[in-house]
Amino acid sequence: MMIDSGSAKTGKMVEQKNRLLLETIRRLHRRKATRSLQKVLAKAYPIDIALVLASIPDHEITDIFNTIAEMEIRAEVLTRLDVRSRDQVLSETQEDEMTAILEAMPPDDLTDMLGQLDQELAAKLLNGLERESKQEVEELLQYAPDTAGGIMTPDVFSLHSNIRASDAIVAIHDLQDVETVFYLYVVDEEERLQGVISLRELLLAQPDVLLRELMNSRTVSVTTDADQETVADLARRYELLAIPVVDGHNILVGMVTLDDIFEVIQNETTEDMLRMAGTSEAEIFSDSSFKIAGVRLPWLFAAFVGGLFATQIIAHFEHLLTQVLALSAFLPVIMGMAGNIGVQSATVTVRGLATGTLTVQNTMAVLSKELKVGLILGIFYGAIIGVFSWLVFGNLDLAKIVSLTVVTNMTGAAILAILLPMFFHRIGTDPAIATGPFVTTAIDILGVANFFIIASLVLGVAP
Repeated sequence: MMIDSGSAKTGKMVEQKNRLLLETIRRLHRRKATRSLQKVLAKAYPIDIALVLASIPDHEITDIFNTIAEMEIRAEVLTRLDVRSRDQVLSETQEDEMTAILEAMPPDDLTDMLGQLDQELAAKLLNGLERESKQEVEELLQYAPDTAGGIMTPDVFSLHSNIRASDAIVAIHDLQDVETVFYLYVVDEEERLQGVISLRELLLAQPDVLLRELMNSRTVSVTTDADQETVADLARRYELLAIPVVDGHNILVGMVTLDDIFEVIQNETTEDMLRMAGTSEAEIFSDSSFKIAGVRLPWLFAAFVGGLFATQIIAHFEHLLTQVLALSAFLPVIMGMAGNIGVQSATVTVRGLATGTLTVQNTMAVLSKELKVGLILGIFYGAIIGVFSWLVFGNLDLAKIVSLTVVTNMTGAAILAILLPMFFHRIGTDPAIATGPFVTTAIDILGVANFFIIASLVLGVAP
């Protein structure tokens, strides 16, 4: 509770600060107080400026954006803008000025942005860059955007293993083009990765010690074709601020920095949440109702087909409903309770698979735990609904049916919600898609069938 209260208080403070910044920027812009506006923008964080620009009318966005004095700040703000604001700035900024902004942007961020633009506009902006910048971006564009090569920056700091620590420190002082320096990567004469040294280790080392004597040869690295989620998992597991990227010959070609790792984690979390809901990120960037409907349609079709199966099962047991009409009154709560625990168990499973805490080796332990959880909850709610049905309808057989159904459905739903994501993971499909329509539909079908089978057994009626 204290954490929630603190988070809410922090969020409110940030909201108030951004609202004040928004009001100040718009007021100074309306008064054409350019100098004062530049001072305010110079003190604000780029992310806050981006949020302000996303909250103002279209006709003010570019003018305020171009009031930012430093090109590096403009470049960072541009990478953080929402699609509407970014497109506004790109369409209204002079070509030579936009080229200067793009030149100040880190290669990986520039590559990401160009990959999101219309191909014709992206090609136009790319052709306007200087030869070196254009070559860097073109090299990054050859990699899939969701791989280590696609999110890495080629600006990586490395030195040969036979250099002294004192010379390495001097080399760091002379750095200009490297985006971020967390580690010093040590390479051989052919630029193959040999080891890594933290800046702290380098600063505390004796001046004459060679880098090969100082480096840690147990280097965590990834190849250019490694999935971006693998990169994020490695950074989280080994608590790294950056991860070196090598090609097939172990030649150092770049690094993935902390900001990109955070972005990957955020994107993967968002993607999993959307897939669990039976949709995709395409909805967020689309204004077309037909496109959004097209994204949702395949996922809902699974639920639709499952509903038809459930309907056929109910129709098959129509003779039971005519004998004990009260059975139909409990269908919604029986299906709902099983569906809820199924989604809970599936969400935990998908999260465990994504973080690596759930593996084939500990599947039985997780299954055993979820079986116990489902059984405990089933017995608890089964007892309540059994007593309720007996008191309301005065039918002991009905109480037995609904109690046993709730116990078995909730227990079975918990197990099924683990096995389905594990199956999808095993066949190489994202297990997140199993959490939405597939789990709920399967639980509904099996739950309805189980309900009527138990009713047939208790009442002594042939299925």
